[in-house]
Amino acid sequence: MTTEPEDAAYEARTARTAALVDQLHQIVNELEALHPGRRFPLDGHLVGSIGEAAAEAEFALRLVRASSPGHDALAEDGRTVEIKATYGSSGVGLRSTSRDGAAALIVLRLSRRSDVPHEVIYNGSLARVLHAAGQVQSNGQARLGLSRLRELDATVPEAERVPRR
Repeated sequence: MTTEPEDAAYEARTARTAALVDQLHQIVNELEALHPGRRFPLDGHLVGSIGEAAAEAEFALRLVRASSPGHDALAEDGRTVEIKATYGSSGVGLRSTSRDGAAALIVLRLSRRSDVPHEVIYNGSLARVLHAAGQVQSNGQARLGLSRLRELDATVPEAERVPRR
């Protein structure tokens, strides 16, 4: 997929990204310690981008330009990949536009600790998840709980998964 000089640049970029994200987590922990009872969640676009960088580091894929319609990355085999990430434990939302988008879906539960790996909740066909998601809510999203995504992941054939690096 890449040549040796590109591999070295990729490794350096991945390591620096991990260090910077670890600093973000340390800042959040300090803010929460300074303000007991107050949470400072990393959410929204930042979490999505952290999840995309984490997926790129772990899987054989290449991120595409941010906000590309329908997908976040291309797998080595050419499949389009949607990436969802959360720090929470409840679930993720898929937009109704996803129904015409990516071929594969990767869902990560991100860890706030550098010594604890991110959990791969789901890695497989997006169609499998959309079929299970059911009706789209008024906000344009269909929500799936992490436990349901784990159940679906257990049914994914190995050939359907985006390979790891």
